[in-house]
Amino acid sequence: AAYLGTDLIGIARLPSLPTVGESKSETDSNYPFAVICAVKADYDPRKAPGIGGQVPVQKGLFITFVLSAWIRELGFRATAVLDPNAEKLAATAGLGTLDAKGRLVTAQFGSRVHVANVIRTDLPLAPDG
Repeated sequence: AAYLGTDLIGIARLPSLPTVGESKSETDSNYPFAVICAVKADYDPRKAPGIGGQVPVQKGLFITFVLSAWIRELGFRATAVLDPNAEKLAATAGLGTLDAKGRLVTAQFGSRVHVANVIRTDLPLAPDG
């Protein structure tokens, strides 16, 4: 991920599989780990719809697409998904902490960081954080 241009990366363990009677979405099934990539953002992509604000989004999409493809080439399953809890997973993976609004704040970039799509995988990894 660093080779592809991510500024921060972390691994989080995903919740275990559901018990009998619970439903689980297809994107969550059998993926024990999440790879979380974050890139420095000069502007908040949620507030800056122009090219300047969307550069970290595009960079994050590129990184997670290529990284998940590489994991699949290794023979493991991997999918990059937009996760509404991405910033919470990033905090779990040790990338930073959450502020009062639930936004990720890192030591390196403060709140000027964009959390890319989460890569869910069965590649055996050691969780951070």
